[in-house]
Amino acid sequence: MDEQKSNRRNSIIKPLESTEFQKIKYSKEDKPNFYKCPSCGTSYKGLTDNFPSSQSELYSGWEYHLPICKHCIDKLFEHYTEVYGNNEETAIRRICEKFDIYYNESLLEASNKISKNRSRIHSYISRANLNQYRGKTYDTTLDEERKDDVIETLDEVKDFKRAKLKTVKFFGTGFTDDDYLFLQEQYADWTTRCECKTKAQEEVFKRICFKQLEILKASRDGKDTKDLDRTLQEYMDTGNLKPKQNSSDTLSDTQTFGTLISKWENERPLPEIDDELQDVDKIGLYIDVFFRGHLAKMMGLKNGLSNLYNKFIKKYTVERPEYNEDEDNEALFDAVFGGNADNL
Repeated sequence: MDEQKSNRRNSIIKPLESTEFQKIKYSKEDKPNFYKCPSCGTSYKGLTDNFPSSQSELYSGWEYHLPICKHCIDKLFEHYTEVYGNNEETAIRRICEKFDIYYNESLLEASNKISKNRSRIHSYISRANLNQYRGKTYDTTLDEERKDDVIETLDEVKDFKRAKLKTVKFFGTGFTDDDYLFLQEQYADWTTRCECKTKAQEEVFKRICFKQLEILKASRDGKDTKDLDRTLQEYMDTGNLKPKQNSSDTLSDTQTFGTLISKWENERPLPEIDDELQDVDKIGLYIDVFFRGHLAKMMGLKNGLSNLYNKFIKKYTVERPEYNEDEDNEALFDAVFGGNADNL
């Protein structure tokens, strides 16, 4: 008995297969004989005369009609018009956004021509359902605005007011006119205040500007910028641009060279040189002998440097020999005929 109940329950819970669902046909008797507006609760017998048409797939179950009656649409239009300071254009856009209706400037201008029996919002919705706008919804509006506002190719630069071709080439495509203006101003500000001489430094400043733009947009939308701020700090650390990094450099610029040497010797003195590396080429000896020692010799000073010079130069000094007459003749003979003349 329990097994029969379980089987019956499973057969009820089991969802219909897609093929079984497609076989279901609804007759005219199965359709509802009234449609109730969820806003005001009024019941209507027909859709076409009481509910505005729609192009959105969201309302395909309602035979492509909005699930709010025309009277409530009028009240909503009046409400938004008052909220936005009697701005009917902004009110229409807000309703289009709420009910997935295509929004376009040309449609907005055409909706100004209203009749006595139709408000401006109904005039707009009616025109938005014409054949040339078939299938267009508010998503279409967002796609069109995104494409019109963003520079996607270099050929589109001439259609924008402030973005320059050089700036777009430098930062790349995919930003708006205002974005390029912000990026260029920030990059010029960074490079005029900080040193930028290499390609690597240019890339760091470019990345910093990109991240600043992301932080600005996120802040406008009320989003958390913690991760973006961390990445910006990392870029600044890479470029040695943090305040704590620049403070020591700024202090060094205000000190004399002698003060800096004294500071470096006390804080970071050089280690003792290894014995095998001390004056490997004897440069120090040559300076003491041929510069300082020679200078002391010229000035007639008798000190360790002059003595070092005399000692070192002695092995390179040639002294003139002294001979008597016999020795001079013998020396001359040896010089002419060589030391082996006796063997001839």
